[in-house]
Amino acid sequence: MSTVASKPGLWIGRSIERVEDASLLTGRGRFIDDLGERPGTLHAAILRSPHAHAKILKIDVSAARAHPGVAAVITADEVTQLGNSLVVGVQAPIACWPIAVEKVRYVGEPVAVVVAKNRYIAEDGLDLIDVDYEVLPANVDPAAAVTPQSPVLHEGLKGNVASERSFRYGDPEEAFRNAENKISVSIKYPRNFLYADGNLRPRRRVRP
Repeated sequence: MSTVASKPGLWIGRSIERVEDASLLTGRGRFIDDLGERPGTLHAAILRSPHAHAKILKIDVSAARAHPGVAAVITADEVTQLGNSLVVGVQAPIACWPIAVEKVRYVGEPVAVVVAKNRYIAEDGLDLIDVDYEVLPANVDPAAAVTPQSPVLHEGLKGNVASERSFRYGDPEEAFRNAENKISVSIKYPRNFLYADGNLRPRRRVRP
């Protein structure tokens, strides 16, 4: 493919030469695992929720913190004390923490993080954490989740619709009236990442 910009010097509309292909195709690409492990590196393992919706009644991490080789165990208490809620992509009264605070809202949501001198000890530390849950009704169907009787996940909202916007251009009613053929379709869209390759972009910073 070769396209030329309408004006010299513009990037839009031009075919940009890729500079990374040679190293990748010849096996000389560098990835995170190629950087090696620096002495003293700590490893983290994440305890995740087995429930889709539940209150966290108690988290006992005392045994995990006392386990040899464990450097720290992080729960919502530490996260909320040391940081702030992440920025939410919509204007809605929703707290967005990187770890479950008071309750879990999906299977796999982080509940605690064990940091240890190696991955094996970190995983062992997860087994020593005791969490008491009060299981709540879960939303498993997006269409049912917007009905009035559905359990609300975020208490700051009146329901489970965090953002709703409507766009209108021209006269759609007139267009449909004059259309020769009309087609309707219902689409069930699965859960997905914000980016198509959102789980394929790990980052690593090596401090000197």
